[in-house]
Amino acid sequence: MPEIDPVLQANRKFYRALTEMDMQAMGEVWLHEDWVRCVHPGWAPIEGWPALQESWQRIFENTEHMHVTVGGVFVSIQGEMAWVSCVERVSTTAEGRMDMAYVQATNLFVLRAGVWRMVLHHASHLPIDAGEGEETVH
Repeated sequence: MPEIDPVLQANRKFYRALTEMDMQAMGEVWLHEDWVRCVHPGWAPIEGWPALQESWQRIFENTEHMHVTVGGVFVSIQGEMAWVSCVERVSTTAEGRMDMAYVQATNLFVLRAGVWRMVLHHASHLPIDAGEGEETVH
């Protein structure tokens, strides 16, 4: 389905920005509105692009290395809104410690001027290895 490809590309762009801890690329993924939202695992919901930008910056500044693979990808498109449900396998190094977690994520995108922009990233820790069928983000 060719109409799904641009949504998958937008989703991959998000995970590439995350893996590379690239704030500029992260900014290109998101719609810069006061109503966009993000729920990082274990965090309270964050609303509005300025607050989201600050949260990503804090994560990037406090992480030495990050690697994310994505599996179990499900995409649905309804008009100018699309959502991607997936399982993230997140490996990080910070303060000399390595951590690995599986996270269930839902990413919502809206189509603006022909470009899919993220408006919600909601991520929750999973208690088990649910990363089968992984897609590596390069």
